[in-house]
Amino acid sequence: MIKMTIKKIVLGAFCAMSLGALAQKSNIESAAIYLRNGEVEDAKKSIDLAIVHPDTKADAKAWFYYVSILDTIYRNPAYANLMDADIADKFYTGCIKCIETDLKNKYGYYCKDQAILNSAFMNFNKGIAAYEQKDFKSAIKYYETVLTVIPYDKNEDLKKNNLSEKNIFLYMALSAMQSNDNAKSKIYLKKLMDLNYDDPIIYMQMANIFLEETDTTSALQYIDQGRGKYPSEKDLINQELNIYMSMGRQDVLVDKLNAAIEINPDDPMLLFVRGTVFDNYANDVNKKRKSIKEQVTTARKKAQIEKAPAKKTLYIKNADDLQKEYDNQGKRVTEYAAKAEVDYKKVVELNPDYIDAYYNLGALTNNKTTDIVEKMNAIPNSLQGAAYDKIYNPLKKQKDDILMVALNYFNQALALAEQKTDDTPEKKKEKNGYMRDILYSIQQVYANLGDEKKTMETKKKRDSIE
Repeated sequence: MIKMTIKKIVLGAFCAMSLGALAQKSNIESAAIYLRNGEVEDAKKSIDLAIVHPDTKADAKAWFYYVSILDTIYRNPAYANLMDADIADKFYTGCIKCIETDLKNKYGYYCKDQAILNSAFMNFNKGIAAYEQKDFKSAIKYYETVLTVIPYDKNEDLKKNNLSEKNIFLYMALSAMQSNDNAKSKIYLKKLMDLNYDDPIIYMQMANIFLEETDTTSALQYIDQGRGKYPSEKDLINQELNIYMSMGRQDVLVDKLNAAIEINPDDPMLLFVRGTVFDNYANDVNKKRKSIKEQVTTARKKAQIEKAPAKKTLYIKNADDLQKEYDNQGKRVTEYAAKAEVDYKKVVELNPDYIDAYYNLGALTNNKTTDIVEKMNAIPNSLQGAAYDKIYNPLKKQKDDILMVALNYFNQALALAEQKTDDTPEKKKEKNGYMRDILYSIQQVYANLGDEKKTMETKKKRDSIE
């Protein structure tokens, strides 16, 4: 009795399993029939049951029809109500399952050679849509799916439609950068470099990420890498120059500028930057000169009041040595200013609308009067009348002549500033900023010329600007 009962139980279980398998096989056949008859909704219901049942979830035929039905739904607007939000993901998964379970390659002509490629287009379109909706994380997920399909693209159909590995990594990099995911951005940009993606912007973007992370060394390494591949690319050159400028590495900056100008000798921007560097050199040395001048004055005062001959001699020698240093530094200022002037003049020759070059020429020219004013102030008070005028007047004329040249440059800058548009708040702010700075410089020139009327007129005009 016990044995017979066991046999019946086992037999009953076996029959139930067979009937279940047959039922699922029937669902596959039903799905096929429904699909052929255009009864897509019923076809989907049948195949959805088959692909999850233990007896048919590894059946290649089930996955073949699953993919075929989803493909039909996706392509036909009439079946929009049957389309799941994640149809692209399901379609891709179905293709992979079909390929993996199709050990005899019975359905390879469709699943492996056609449908899987269609899934790439589906996922790419979903990625674009997600990107436009600023869902960058989802966009990357869809693009990653496209990448896994590329190995199946034997005839390069994806590549012919711009879905190459390079382009997909570019879309992924853009998505990662938009979402401020620096880690992924660096991975994707590096992959583009490894794939020899032909665009200098990827090196600039990589450098910007490292700059954002305050890793200047790595930023410069990638700029250098990009410059090696694109030696005459202006944006890379400019980015490199900006970094060295922000670092205060004027020595390296000049070398880099000289090299860049050799490649682009008529680039106004490069010439302007180099002129600015030389200008800054001159200003920095002038600051040191001011400190030395104060030391000279102090040493001479000490020498005047010192009674002990030895100390007095020491103070005089110290003052003389400092004066020599002051004069030598003055020569350096003149050299740097001359180099800056050459570059600025070349800039306005190449681009007559370069307002900053005109303004800097005005400021640089105005600074040439510094030593002349010192000489005027150093005329001994003991000189009076004609003796005083004999020294003072030539110096004043020299100073005024220089100031008139500076004034001309400032007026040219002002004319360009007045032509600037101000139809947006940003443009108006920029224009007014230029106007105020230039008018202030013009006001100072008139004051130094002793023209009180023009000084006040210019001040009034400046004060009227918002």
